Amino acid sequence: MMRPFRYLIILTILGFGIAFSAAAQRTSGSRNQFAREILKYTNQYRHRQGLPALVLDPTASRLAQQHSRDMANGNSGFGHGGFQQRTNQLRAAYGRTIATGENVAYGQLSAKEVVNIWINSAPHRKNLRGNFNKVGIGIAYNQQGIAFFTQLFVRTN
Repeated sequence: MMRPFRYLIILTILGFGIAFSAAAQRTSGSRNQFAREILKYTNQYRHRQGLPALVLDPTASRLAQQHSRDMANGNSGFGHGGFQQRTNQLRAAYGRTIATGENVAYGQLSAKEVVNIWINSAPHRKNLRGNFNKVGIGIAYNQQGIAFFTQLFVRTN
């Protein structure tokens, strides 16, 4: 009589393990793919504007990821809080930076939808068209599965 119950417990534990494994993949591997898609649509837009492509930068991406994580976890409000600190960290990493800019967004959006939202917003569009050569992209999810996006632009020598 106890065997069916024991199998149910084992199947339940295995099910939770698979679910947690899938969630971990979403926050690591697929997040990197999502960032590459955002970069692709950003560079397609820049190409249509006659601008050079941006290069995905690991330092800017680390800072963008931390900002997205802070917004998703409620450690900072949605927006550009701490932007000056991120700029200072980029300057420390690269010496002199000529310019920085930042786009943020949130929602259950595809990469194309996020970039289109930025294209259709004058201040965000200005950053997309800016004289930058590198970009960092961060994506983090809150407990409800809502994504928080940060695009951190930088111009270095």
